[in-house]
Amino acid sequence: MGRKAAKEMQRTSATSRQAGFTLLELIVGLTVGSILLTAVYATFVGVSQTQQRVERVLDSTASWRYLTERLREDLNRIAAGTPFTGTVRGFEALFIHADGGQPLPLKYEIEDSAITRSAGNVVSTIELPAEFQQAVFSYQIGDQWNDSAEEIPLGFGIRVATPQGQNSRTFALEFNPQSGQPQG
Repeated sequence: MGRKAAKEMQRTSATSRQAGFTLLELIVGLTVGSILLTAVYATFVGVSQTQQRVERVLDSTASWRYLTERLREDLNRIAAGTPFTGTVRGFEALFIHADGGQPLPLKYEIEDSAITRSAGNVVSTIELPAEFQQAVFSYQIGDQWNDSAEEIPLGFGIRVATPQGQNSRTFALEFNPQSGQPQG
């Protein structure tokens, strides 16, 4: 009987293998995991860069809108018949303060990357976005647009160069500068 026990062999089957992964399975798993992680990282980086670009565009748009609205408000309060001097780098005039008192000196001056606004004793600086370059004023005298003016013009223009081209905005005064009467 002892011999019979010696002849018995252990069963071999697919389920009796040792537990674990083969080297090939590990390599395939790591490769698939690496591809997935790379895709997730690339998506994250792409979304972050797009968000930064959108924020820059929105910031520059907000700065441009603030500047042009502030300028429009000031130009519509210029006192008719008062002295005016304008160049591509800025202009000086008198404007009527909101309280309707005496006209105050108003000055806009373009400096490197900012536009300085002086109204009476109040000085403020509007920083231009980094991509805005070569800001210039222009003035409408009659039917012509000029780089300078010695009288209150019919219209004002401001132009800046950007990587996408140019931003420009023109303003027509709400009064005839020669008569001081509202334009109809």
